[in-house]
Amino acid sequence: MSTDKKEAPVDGAAVRATTQLAKTALQSDDKPEPPKRSSAELSADIVKNRETLAATLDAIEYKLNVPKQAKLAAADISNKIRVLRDENPVALAAGVGGLAVAVGGAVFLAVRLLARR
Repeated sequence: MSTDKKEAPVDGAAVRATTQLAKTALQSDDKPEPPKRSSAELSADIVKNRETLAATLDAIEYKLNVPKQAKLAAADISNKIRVLRDENPVALAAGVGGLAVAVGGAVFLAVRLLARR
């Protein structure tokens, strides 16, 4: 196999310097010390993290619970219809009439299309 790519020349001094830096980094014992914290501070952090985790899990459960979301959506629509009925019954009647016409038209067209086959 031949390739037209020519490899760049390797600088031996740069390789040796990089290797030496890597060796010294691996051999050094200058690890940063973790901050000293009391057991009360650690306990407080644990409690706070547990509360945060519980809140996050509750939010995920709320979002992924489809039946509960459907019930909440139905209740919201029901409340909106109730408010519309109380505030403007004529608009509600017009909306129901329009919906009935739209559903009736869709059923009529579906039956007509099926009858042609």
